[in-house]
Amino acid sequence: MSSTFVSAGKILFYEVGTNANYKIEGGYSEFAQALRNKGFTVASITRGELKKENLGNYDILVVQEMGKSLSTEEISSIIWFVLQKGKGLYINGGGGGKANQLSIPFGVTVDAGVLIDTEDQIGEDRYSFTLNRFDDHPELKTMQTAVTKVGFYKGNGFYLSGNTKCVLRGDDDTYSDTGSFPTGSKPCVAAAALFGNGLIFVTADPDTLSNKYIKNYNNRNFGINIIDWLSIPTLVKPENQTVQGLQVLIGQLKLQNAKFEADNNKLKTERDTVTIQRDQLTEQTAECTQRVFDLENDMIGPFTKSNWAIILLGLCIIVAAVVYSKKKAPSKPVEEDVLSELGYELDGDSGSAPLEPQVPQESGPEEIV
Repeated sequence: MSSTFVSAGKILFYEVGTNANYKIEGGYSEFAQALRNKGFTVASITRGELKKENLGNYDILVVQEMGKSLSTEEISSIIWFVLQKGKGLYINGGGGGKANQLSIPFGVTVDAGVLIDTEDQIGEDRYSFTLNRFDDHPELKTMQTAVTKVGFYKGNGFYLSGNTKCVLRGDDDTYSDTGSFPTGSKPCVAAAALFGNGLIFVTADPDTLSNKYIKNYNNRNFGINIIDWLSIPTLVKPENQTVQGLQVLIGQLKLQNAKFEADNNKLKTERDTVTIQRDQLTEQTAECTQRVFDLENDMIGPFTKSNWAIILLGLCIIVAAVVYSKKKAPSKPVEEDVLSELGYELDGDSGSAPLEPQVPQESGPEEIV
């Protein structure tokens, strides 16, 4: 089974009338780059109308926080894109109620009330909280891959109809500020549907994947999972919803297999790197062992042979210096000899009596015989 069953698809972001915070060249640049890193081609439309000829070359349409109402032709083109072409549609954000124009035909009605949760609150804002309650639908399991908690930064709850299924919802203490969703109602905030040949996903809060919050919790993984799920081909138009669900299940299994193969390749690369590092450490250990062996064989007592040679040389120098100094020392003073020649005699010690010159005795005239 090939690991590339999902081709590097093309994604079009509809940004006409959208705030800069939700444009891929602005506050959504990190999410767009994450998609490119997975091999997707990402483009946007910032003006003009959506038409069939605009959509024909794309696999997924992302409608970002709708800032304007859609024309009848645009809605018709989007329904054709999903129903007939079997493509993926991601409605990201309620757009202050404007998203209902597009989401209601797919079984999702966005409530006007803003959700509050004080038990799982993020910081000081009671409209921001974390979510971790996923509904258990086999065909939607992909959404939970590497996701345990998602940040929610002000949004609305959904009313669902038809075959649309909730993916992520609030818990018992989540409620709306208008009372439309009381505590205990567990309002839905992310939903999915199999529609014709295509797939639809709707989320209430576009800020979750913005540059400001995408790195929080498992937000990024959740966004990637949504796009991966929308990329699953449904192959042919089904006779009924059950068959289409099976097609999606098969697609999810293929997607999971592709991820497993990618993880396996990554592990192989890491294993090869560790093997190289291990071999290098083995070589270094062998070198150190040899050095220790060489040093131990060169030791005589506590010193190496080189150290002993230096010590002996030093001792020889010291002995030679001592012998030389003894040879140079005078045996006795020469002062007495010099004074004797001058006619002086020393009485006792040289410093005990003054010197007296020797006076020669006078002799009488020689007798002439």
